[in-house]
Amino acid sequence: MVAASPFNANGRLKVPVGVTPAKLKAIKGLVEETLSGGLIARGYFEEAMQSSDAIFAYAHLTNLNVLPEYDKLEPTWKQIAGTREVPNFRKPILYSLVSQFSGVEEEGADPAGIAPNGIAPVVPEGAAYPYAYMSGDEAVSGGIKKRGFKTDFTFETFINDSIGFIQALPGNIVSVAADTADYEVYSALINGVGPAEKLLGGPTPDGVTSVTVNAPFSRAALLRAKYEMTQRKIQNRYIKVTGGYNLVVPYGQADFVKFQLALGLAEITDGATSLSVSGFNPFADVTVIETEWVTGTNWYLIPKPGATRRPVLDYGLLVGHTAPELRVENATGTYFGGSSVTPFEGDFNTDSATFRLRQIGGGILWTPQLVIWSNGTGA
Repeated sequence: MVAASPFNANGRLKVPVGVTPAKLKAIKGLVEETLSGGLIARGYFEEAMQSSDAIFAYAHLTNLNVLPEYDKLEPTWKQIAGTREVPNFRKPILYSLVSQFSGVEEEGADPAGIAPNGIAPVVPEGAAYPYAYMSGDEAVSGGIKKRGFKTDFTFETFINDSIGFIQALPGNIVSVAADTADYEVYSALINGVGPAEKLLGGPTPDGVTSVTVNAPFSRAALLRAKYEMTQRKIQNRYIKVTGGYNLVVPYGQADFVKFQLALGLAEITDGATSLSVSGFNPFADVTVIETEWVTGTNWYLIPKPGATRRPVLDYGLLVGHTAPELRVENATGTYFGGSSVTPFEGDFNTDSATFRLRQIGGGILWTPQLVIWSNGTGA
């Protein structure tokens, strides 16, 4: 196992062959002085990139700079999903203990002698203990994938605008990596639910208002959705949400939805309209999140991460490859006489240096029963 240190981002990044702390420190100093306007440092930087293996140290330096910026981002997927490391590219499996015991003679058992799930039965004197077993449930939607891209910087471009190049690359990597993770999580959510998870509709707690199947968003529809969540069971146990909900709506709809949730109850008194303020707000535990990946009139109600016994959504990461990785191609050929050609002299065919970003991860929907959604059509 490689020891964790700042040099490898505490074990999250692999250090390219030939890159040492001394080389990394040297290229870091040149980059900082170049970005500060130092003309001499810029000359040294460009010379080092063209006549040595400094480009590999630069790629690792970029990785080290990108990673904390990526971690500091607060994309909306982090509000609706947790993170989980998985060992391979196969569909992830979530294990849980199934403990629905039969032959139980005690209060609470049904006529067939089956105790409520999750309850350890009484063991009579001299009797054998009953078995529980571990059940593995495959993720319903999603799984980790290898994504990435490569980009060429020509020899001429680097010579003409090295500052623009070293300023633009890290920010673009962070942006692409963040958008990719966002897309993965929301895709797992949207593609993993179907008719069984839709809003069924029915009366709201007031006994008067009725909500249609696939109702458009409204206060009444949200109340009905929260009620329907409490009536669902997983492994014969009612769902309990103890940490609140996320309400996911299309991009641009958050203000409208928040306005609806903030409205009081209107009542008519002597022909005048007055605002009635209730001491109980049934939506105080709901956080509204908007995203470009939910479109039309669709909306989704899901428990917040950690609010239920079973996870709902995760962003999966491959063990040992939890960070976006930038690499440099080294297919430059050799000079006449056998000496090596440095990467930023350009590759053999096109005089370009190729950087490649690899990102391994993916959205995982574990438990669709913990999602209630509506397409908003009322049909």
